[in-house]
Amino acid sequence: MRHGTLTKKGDHVALRFERRLAHPPQKVWRALTENAELAHWFPARIDGPREAGAALSFVFPGENAAPMSGKLTVFDPPKVLEYMWEGERLRWELKPEGTGCLLVFTTIPSDRAQVTRDAQGWHFCIDNLEARLDGRPAAKHDKELFARLNAEYTARFGLGGFPAFLRSGANRVAASSLDIPGLEASVFDGVDGTQVVLCHATQDANTGERLQDFDEYLVVLEGSYVLSLNGNEMPLAAGSEFIVPKGARASGRYTAGTRTIHAFGGRGLKRAEAK
Repeated sequence: MRHGTLTKKGDHVALRFERRLAHPPQKVWRALTENAELAHWFPARIDGPREAGAALSFVFPGENAAPMSGKLTVFDPPKVLEYMWEGERLRWELKPEGTGCLLVFTTIPSDRAQVTRDAQGWHFCIDNLEARLDGRPAAKHDKELFARLNAEYTARFGLGGFPAFLRSGANRVAASSLDIPGLEASVFDGVDGTQVVLCHATQDANTGERLQDFDEYLVVLEGSYVLSLNGNEMPLAAGSEFIVPKGARASGRYTAGTRTIHAFGGRGLKRAEAK
């Protein structure tokens, strides 16, 4: 399988790629560690001693951006290379297989919501690593290619959570307004009195029944949501949208990991105090 897979690793998720390469570990190791080789497939030059515990700098040639920092945590040639890059852990493992080897690359993203972006980027990089080892030309940064990879990984992974800028302290729903264990929410107020609420279930959760004060537009982004409307249950899968009318008796039941958007014709929830 050439595509990356997503697995749970403690409280985080891990993005993992496996590639069977027709080259011995020693050759692949040079491609992973030497800047002359990294230039053909890796997004940055890595400056710093190649020894465990060494501080690293990630430099983007031809760009004015300041170098990014990191640390080399494991250096065991030609088996395991692991380093931190601005808070993200990258681990490369080489396992001999006949005259070639199995490459296992694992990264733990700092933000789950960025995993689709990370997956498409690393997929592209590892494709070019393989091309370099095989003596083939590297693929160019092509909009069509990245659009295809983005669509593939979005279908596989989703975002898993809302981006951090949508979950700021000023947008979090006050506990007094939304007291539902396992449900995180952020609220945005429109100038015309409408309100949009983003909900993410960190565990199975039930909203309890309420009488609708306003019309509500509901979209299920990821996972599954069971809407109960006037006593009738309607399972809604990812991609479903629904209008809940004013005056209805409604409740919702989330499975863990589900994300929904609710747009109301008025302001039924209060903002949290900014922290």
